Amino acid sequence: MISIVMPSYQQVAFLEEAARSVLDQAGVDVELIVMDPGSVDGSRERLQELRAEYGDRLVLCLEQDRGQSDAVNRGMALARGRVLGWLNSDDRFRPGALARVSPLLDREEPAWLCGMAGMIDARGASAMSLLAWYKNWQTRRFSRFKLLLENFVPQQATFWNRSMWERAGGVDIDRHLDMDYDLWLRFARVSPPLILTEELADMRVHAAAKGSRQAREQLADAGATARLHAGEYGAAGRLAMVLRPLFSLRTRVYYLLAKPRR
Repeated sequence: MISIVMPSYQQVAFLEEAARSVLDQAGVDVELIVMDPGSVDGSRERLQELRAEYGDRLVLCLEQDRGQSDAVNRGMALARGRVLGWLNSDDRFRPGALARVSPLLDREEPAWLCGMAGMIDARGASAMSLLAWYKNWQTRRFSRFKLLLENFVPQQATFWNRSMWERAGGVDIDRHLDMDYDLWLRFARVSPPLILTEELADMRVHAAAKGSRQAREQLADAGATARLHAGEYGAAGRLAMVLRPLFSLRTRVYYLLAKPRR
């Protein structure tokens, strides 16, 4: 089984598409665990309708949490699968993605996998973006040192097995904007990822997303996280911290070009 955790709050406009992109995956035994701490926009009613349609494959946890990171950890604690991932409720998987991923990660030793991601707009239409292209280009050329320079890993196209989750530990619940980056750095400490050059998911850009509203803060937090990990790399880590502002500036330009402001 592959288990996908979906933290969701006030995302009724995108929630059904995201959920169906998981539950309609063919060729795999999949469960979707949706964590909703108290939406009042119709999300919970929509989730109950989907629950009636999909049955036990859709697990609903409608309890208060301490934010997105805490929701992911709580969801992973409920997960029954050996292969794991999380999908935010405004993104979506591509058809066939999980059947491609699952057999590659169904192993005893810790493992994780990074695929490629496309970009869509608020309506779900494909959107050309330097940001998506750049993330995919860097992911194809993955190295642990490069990851210390910047977070290029597409979160919605990244998966791992239970052994990796248990070895690296869960998401840091005190991180709210770069929790995935810290997790990738800890995964990379255990082993390099498998790389798939296929597009497995779509990241959605819209004005209400945290990445649109708080792009500057997100990049600043990522810089602080990199500094915390840099000591493990010795001289290479010190070099990375000298070079990182240049990479951060480039990434900021891509964010400005990709993210809607209203």
